[in-house]
Amino acid sequence: LEKWSPQSALGHLQAKLDASEAESEAQVEQFLTQDLPLESFLESFCQSRARSHVCRTQLEKLRELLQK
Repeated sequence: LEKWSPQSALGHLQAKLDASEAESEAQVEQFLTQDLPLESFLESFCQSRARSHVCRTQLEKLRELLQK
């Protein structure tokens, strides 16, 4: 039951969000140091930002539901 508890889901979503944010920051650093070409940067950065946005939205909605 702990695996499927709301607090477990919150923790999982928060960890996913943190990982996605870290990935985005790493991509920016790689681009700024010219280790990543523009086209590759744009594609990967947009994907990781979209994942971050989805995770953040899910996390906020779950928190809202748990507060009610």
